[in-house]
Amino acid sequence: MKFKKIAQVAASLLLLLLISCVKNKSEHQVVMSGDIIEIQPVDARENEFQPAKWSNDEGTVFVIFGYGYNEKIFYEKAESILSEKYGLAENGGLVKCMVFPDDFHNRISNFRSVAEAANIRGIVVLGAPEGCHYTFASIRDGRDNTPNFNIFSFFPQDDILGQEGTCSFVLDHESSSAMEEQDQVLDKDIFDILVSAIRYAAILPGELPSDNELHAHVQSIVGKRKVHRYVDGESGIQSRNHFVIEASE
Repeated sequence: MKFKKIAQVAASLLLLLLISCVKNKSEHQVVMSGDIIEIQPVDARENEFQPAKWSNDEGTVFVIFGYGYNEKIFYEKAESILSEKYGLAENGGLVKCMVFPDDFHNRISNFRSVAEAANIRGIVVLGAPEGCHYTFASIRDGRDNTPNFNIFSFFPQDDILGQEGTCSFVLDHESSSAMEEQDQVLDKDIFDILVSAIRYAAILPGELPSDNELHAHVQSIVGKRKVHRYVDGESGIQSRNHFVIEASE
């Protein structure tokens, strides 16, 4: 499998980034060579992965629990898992969990002010609410549309074209309708996917480009369940960064 090559902006700064971010070089398959950084799409869901001593000084990965994932029983379990794996930001750890609509005063647009004040390492959103892509677009605009972090969107309830245009990638179920607001069936693998997505967001030195190798990165995050690029049923056009996951057994 080919490596993904991301140009190095400043060798010394990125070397420091790798030292601080990558706790185990062999685990993360991030290689620095000359004036490039090579990132191999590997399985980010290592079963033997031990809790890392992440610090929010290294940045924060925001996790937004939207429609279908904002029930108390779900996000409290997710918080417990993420606290053990990475630590929560309020305790000096890597992850900041936010629940829509409660933590946003009923407006997803309020996330922009949170993002502007933060050192963002990545954004992972489950069940993105309507209008979420406008907020992501404004966050991108504030960074000249070149953020140094990724936005991973899983099973959104937002406009799918808007999500495709503002997220690093979008993952949905094969049978779900992206434009209909419907109850999400909690996937039995969702916690594993969430853990690996956060880990992937944390170790990447820049945003994943929407190229031929993006599929391999998404597959490594998801793990054993197969994913493939979404193909529009009417036009037959294959999406660059919208993927669908096979049904649970």
